[in-house]
Amino acid sequence: MALIIDATAKLFDLAEIKRGDCVRVKRAGDTSYRNGFVTRVNDREMQILYCNTQNNATSYLTILAADAAIGVWEIWYTSDFINIGYENNAPDSP
Repeated sequence: MALIIDATAKLFDLAEIKRGDCVRVKRAGDTSYRNGFVTRVNDREMQILYCNTQNNATSYLTILAADAAIGVWEIWYTSDFINIGYENNAPDSP
């Protein structure tokens, strides 16, 4: 089952991800990952609480479903650490 629902607008599948799920995300072009928890999610955006290691503080990150659908984000997600979902819609490199 995919994290992104194919509709008129790209949307998150709320049956796949919910508040409290653990996530690991990486923005296209970045070399570092961000690990955190989903604090808010609706069909169009997901907010993640993660620890910013540069200043040792917690930070929020908002990921739009439209950005995830075009490959801006690589996303791993789980609610039980047994079943891990993965979403990466980046176009294949030649």
